[in-house]
Amino acid sequence: MKAYLSCFLLLLFLIIFSVWGYNKFFKLIYPIKYELIVNNAATKYSVEPELIYAIIRSESGFCNNAVSRAGARGLMQITGDTFQWLQMYTHDEKMDNNYLDNPEINILYGTLFISMLKSKYFSEEIALCAYNAGMNTAEKWLRDENFTSNGEELSFIPYKETRDYVKRVKDGKRIYKNLYFKK
Repeated sequence: MKAYLSCFLLLLFLIIFSVWGYNKFFKLIYPIKYELIVNNAATKYSVEPELIYAIIRSESGFCNNAVSRAGARGLMQITGDTFQWLQMYTHDEKMDNNYLDNPEINILYGTLFISMLKSKYFSEEIALCAYNAGMNTAEKWLRDENFTSNGEELSFIPYKETRDYVKRVKDGKRIYKNLYFKK
């Protein structure tokens, strides 16, 4: 019975895939949401929109009221402490952490954060490590000869969760680029 169900599901998938097409199938799995907000944040902070979409998809699956075990909130999963720290770099009126549930605020500050991390580390991979595991952790790894040979790149990401996260975001960025941003 189980084998029949597996065969049926595989056949159904192949039929849908062949009729509907590669792009439509992947666009369903890798959606574009909050397009105007993402484009504005991408332009303001010079971050590729495909990276922003990949982070949102990995962090929250586009659920704007997502909350992590660590208390990170919103589409880009920003902690309250990080949000308060980031506000020191903007000229915006100070906001409490409830604003992290607002997609526009969350995407704007999440994009500011990844932009700052990319500038600090000169590496998207290290920036993603810092976004996921924290700056202190990423910097500790960059000082540890077990994980780096030059203090600027990691030869190994020690945390499996962060290693998987970086791979997921990089793969997602590539897919978003091929689906929506290929020139």
